[in-house]
Amino acid sequence: MEKIDIHHLDDHFFVTRLRKPDFQRETTHWTPAKVVDLVSCFLRGDLIPAVILWQASSVFFVIDGAHRLSALLAWVLDDYGDGKHSLAFFGGRVPDEQTRIAERTRKMVKSSVGAYGEYVAARKNPDSLLPEMTARFNNLATQFITAQWVPTVDRKAAEDSFFKINQAATPIDPTERQILKARRSASALAARAITRAGTGHQYWSPFQIGEQNRIRELGKLLYETLYEPPIAEGPVKTIDLPIAGKGYNALPFVFDLVNQTNGVSIPTSKNKLDEDDILGVDENGTTTIKYLGKVKRTVDRLAGTAPASLGLHPAVYFYTRSGAFQPAAFLAAAQLAERLTKGAEIGKFIKVRKKFEQFLIDNKHHTSLVVHRYGSGQRSVAPLKAYFEKLINSLEQSANGDLKTALKKDDEYAFLLAPRPRGIRTPQSEGKRFSKNSKSAAAIAQLLESAPTCQICGARIHMKSMHVDHVRRRREGGSGDMRNAQLTHPICNSHKG
Repeated sequence: MEKIDIHHLDDHFFVTRLRKPDFQRETTHWTPAKVVDLVSCFLRGDLIPAVILWQASSVFFVIDGAHRLSALLAWVLDDYGDGKHSLAFFGGRVPDEQTRIAERTRKMVKSSVGAYGEYVAARKNPDSLLPEMTARFNNLATQFITAQWVPTVDRKAAEDSFFKINQAATPIDPTERQILKARRSASALAARAITRAGTGHQYWSPFQIGEQNRIRELGKLLYETLYEPPIAEGPVKTIDLPIAGKGYNALPFVFDLVNQTNGVSIPTSKNKLDEDDILGVDENGTTTIKYLGKVKRTVDRLAGTAPASLGLHPAVYFYTRSGAFQPAAFLAAAQLAERLTKGAEIGKFIKVRKKFEQFLIDNKHHTSLVVHRYGSGQRSVAPLKAYFEKLINSLEQSANGDLKTALKKDDEYAFLLAPRPRGIRTPQSEGKRFSKNSKSAAAIAQLLESAPTCQICGARIHMKSMHVDHVRRRREGGSGDMRNAQLTHPICNSHKG
């Protein structure tokens, strides 16, 4: 077959044999506008680049062109990520953001070119089509995408072809390339299990059933802890934010989280990155489960109600003033939390926590300045952790000290107090109309002012990390009456003894 026409995508045996190889990138990078454009081009008869396929046994693997075929399939099936096929693939559950994007895409397609179902109905009733749709309807019988077939080769050769093709055309993001190259490693498997809540393509299917089930279970649990409740579309109107931002397309961040938590070093040499299995291969799933378990312990240390949980408020630590998630701040706080929960450090932290976190709130732009200075991703993690530690140490040395003065005296942090460089915008620098950022910043600031606070340390409490503690302890005769109850962080409650 050298031509793929609409009938091949409409309940044809070709679709049932079509697969995306596990070395392919995720088909979630196209915007709704690009999906509309592709379908429009197909209906107009415009030139669409050929797709490259590779046949292995009775299955057809897409080496290049997965987004093109996915866009047309979405139109034919009316499934843009929220339909019955997607729900079946993702175990009956898709992220809210994915649903919103799917609905927006569907509306854009319908208003631009019409739904595929309208063209199918026109077979029996041509007069049902709008005039501008008639030409497209007539084109459907003759339009096709050219299919080029990779000669019969082994899997390694097909994979090499994929990377050469995609680096020459639309280069793959370096982190995505790492994940694809190391897709059989525990790092990549754990990251994929978390970002898809244990659903979607079962990259861990070669493992025994028990290991598969445990990976799915941990993936689902971690997804819920990191990304629920989901962030609503539009300006932020709550500080009950998920601790890790939006779960849609979060694979690079989660990959970094898995590696950091498990002490995995990523090669930086391009030659090393081009090697297969750069992070090793998990042969039976036990390493993936171990990695997921360590991530769970790290996440539980940041949020949740376990006794050792610091209950860090995401609006204080992980988000900008206007409600944008900052991955580097999350990773830095994770490293900080690991140090604080060892030895006698936690008692010192509890004593200064209220002032420390208030300083973070009052100086939200500091985090953005650090990222601006050192770069995004892992490059800013160590500097941010050092910044947090500098503030805590300064408060421990002098609880009444001026933190800005302490920063100003230190050459390493003086830049935080210098005039703001160009390119760093704040909600205060917007125009006369309220932008989404300004609305979000106003809501977050006011809601933080009235947020519940821990009755032991005085810092703010997040809904996911709230303990109800006895003011007068039970062993001292304290009752369970609400008048003897107080809200606390889990760590403050357990440290009280």
